[in-house]
Order: sequence, then C-alpha cells, then structure tokens
Amino acid sequence: MAAIPTPQSTGREFFTAPAQVNQRRYEALRAYYAEDLTLAAAGQRFGYTRATMASLVRDFRAGRLELFAPPGKPGRKSAPAADRARGRVIALRRQGLSVYESSTRDASPTSMTCSATPVPHCSPAWPPCPRRAPCPTTPTGSPITTSGGS
Repeated sequence: MAAIPTPQSTGREFFTAPAQVNQRRYEALRAYYAEDLTLAAAGQRFGYTRATMASLVRDFRAGRLELFAPPGKPGRKSAPAADRARGRVIALRRQGLSVYESSTRDASPTSMTCSATPVPHCSPAWPPCPRRAPCPTTPTGSPITTSGGS
C-alpha cells in the first residue's frame, strides 16, 4: 500500500532540492553546520564539489557571501531627468528668478520646462510670477528667523 502524501511531504522538495542558487547555498551551509556533515557529504547532497563547499564556507565565515537579498524598496531609485536638472533649478531660484523666468532662461533639453508638464502657470500667455523677495538678514549676513512658540 502506497503512502498518502501529506502537506509535509509535498513541500519537502523545496528544502531538499532547492531551485534558487542562494537557497541552495544556504541549505548546503546549513547541512554542514547544523547537521555536522562533512564538506564532501554536504556538497554531494546539494550538487557541489568538496572544493566548492570549502569556498562557500570560507566566504561565509569572512562575511563575503550574500545569502539573503538585502532589504530595499521596489521600483526606481532615482528620476534621471529631474536629478540632472535639480542643481540648475536650485541655482536659478537662489538668484531670485521665478519659475517662468527660470524656464525661459534655461532652454537645455535636461531642464525642467513647461513641455515636461503642461500646467497653467507655465503658459507663455500668463504673466511671469513676481520675484521672491530676498530673505532678510542680520548685519552679520545670517538669515533672520522668527520663533513660532508662544
């Protein structure tokens, strides 16, 4: 009579024959350390030679083996066009130029101009925005700050 497969036995191959490279490395190292198998026995179980197992153990002990993916957020890590233009936009704003003045002064393809995002304040039909007043400064040249506490 054949044994009835249990949920435990149907998932066993996930651990005994891992398909992912890093999981296979992990299981081989776990067998070597936790089950006290020799390098050759652990390597044979997971398809590695003794020399490869010795290299895995060496790299693991030295902290050079990345078995698990580092935590991170999915998706793009930067916006290349905006990153290229950010420094130029900041420099123009420090000169006290409005958005409209900045966009007409800098017509390079990497600039953040009206063509990238059609919004009403960028339209040439609208009058330019007023310039920002420079921050008031003390006689020493440092900005004046107001306390918001009561």
